[in-house]
Amino acid sequence: MVIRRAVVAMFILIFWVNNLYALPTFSRQTGKNCATCHLNVGELTPAGRQFKLMGYSDGDYVVPLSVIGVLSDTKIQSSSSSINPSVTMPQNGSVIPEFVSLFTAGKFYKELGGYVKVSFNNANTSPLFNSQGVQTGTKVGGDYLLDASEIRYTKRLSVGGRYVVAGVTLNNAPAIQDLWPTTPVNNYPYRTSSLLNAWGIGQFGPTTMIDGGLNSQVAGVGIYTMVDDTLYVELAGYTKYLSPLPAISVDGPVNTVSSSVNPYWRLVYNSTRNSDSFMLGTFGMITKLKRDRNISGSSGGNYTDIGLDFDFQHITDVSSWSMQMTYITEHINWNPLAVVRMSHDTTHSQLNTFKAKATYDYKRQLGTNIFVFNSNGSTDNDYWSFNPDQTVVTGACNQNNSQLAFCSANGNPKTSGYGFELYYVPVPYVHIALQQTFYNSFLGGSTFIDNSSGNIRAAKDNNLTYLYAVFSY
Repeated sequence: MVIRRAVVAMFILIFWVNNLYALPTFSRQTGKNCATCHLNVGELTPAGRQFKLMGYSDGDYVVPLSVIGVLSDTKIQSSSSSINPSVTMPQNGSVIPEFVSLFTAGKFYKELGGYVKVSFNNANTSPLFNSQGVQTGTKVGGDYLLDASEIRYTKRLSVGGRYVVAGVTLNNAPAIQDLWPTTPVNNYPYRTSSLLNAWGIGQFGPTTMIDGGLNSQVAGVGIYTMVDDTLYVELAGYTKYLSPLPAISVDGPVNTVSSSVNPYWRLVYNSTRNSDSFMLGTFGMITKLKRDRNISGSSGGNYTDIGLDFDFQHITDVSSWSMQMTYITEHINWNPLAVVRMSHDTTHSQLNTFKAKATYDYKRQLGTNIFVFNSNGSTDNDYWSFNPDQTVVTGACNQNNSQLAFCSANGNPKTSGYGFELYYVPVPYVHIALQQTFYNSFLGGSTFIDNSSGNIRAAKDNNLTYLYAVFSY
């Protein structure tokens, strides 16, 4: 551990010395420091929300290029249940250059601006299985992807004595265009380990389709308006889209999104007074997925996601506080053949997720996040339960062609826990953090099944330590 910390410290020191006066694109464009728009790495202040609302176009024209790099160390508490930890949980406890992103961000032309990001994932990201569903290896990193990106055009208007902002957004990740750190893509944790994709964990357990399941796999156009900085309304539609460039793939599993329009909506009441801001909102999306014929046990269905969210901030130059909460309920109507194929117990499933976070920040240099989470839903033995019979093709945990590294012992997806994150910002373009996650339950209870071996595993065995440093220029 001492050696790993020394490596991280040395890397940070070298970067700090060589780039002492470097600032990200938005800061160069506006002439303001990062603390004006960000409370911490992923949370916008009222000024930051206004800058995004206006299409990233306030300020001067600058060369709109930036780079972000992530160096990290991910450690799971126990890998003893695995048949081969070096295969099923590769690079556990190792310092790795995890992620690099190149992006163009800022003012493109007058009221037209955006944020277009291409990323290189250097972490192991995709597990590989043999015909019996046993993980035989992990696809080594090297995935280039068109990451969550947005371009928007905005106009200021006066309508009946009211101040109105109206605009159009084009993006490839539903909710990336939102202004608050409570909707999917923008939601906490603002940074999570890419290794978890390969490990099959999912930091906060099962998630709804809208919560990242469509990132970089759809393209959508939306119209939005903000009235008197109080009422925000948006309507958008998304359709299947994958990059035609072979070099740019999708980070993680690809969902079979319908090419028909999948609607998204957003409604918010917002209030800002002096140092305090308050938001109460709702959002949602209807998504149609087809069955993936290349994956045994998969099925198509219609997903209806509805979310409720809350945000409060008290921001000063010295001490700042914030609280966020997000609740999403998802109802899925499966294709009737899903029951016949033993992909699901019934033709209807439900998943509910809850996340809440509180932050204290001191002078935009030191801070802590405390968070809780809970996922719960319908019991579905065909989909979630471990099945050692290799001749049976069921849902996500079948042993013929499994999609999950871990399976439920009782068919329920319940996952809950809590954690904290400590962060330090020595200069505006360097963010260092230690994130710790503790599990009370995982996939149904205090114990679940390791799919690589069939061994029982305790929820606390999945406790995660994630030490990372983000560098931006």
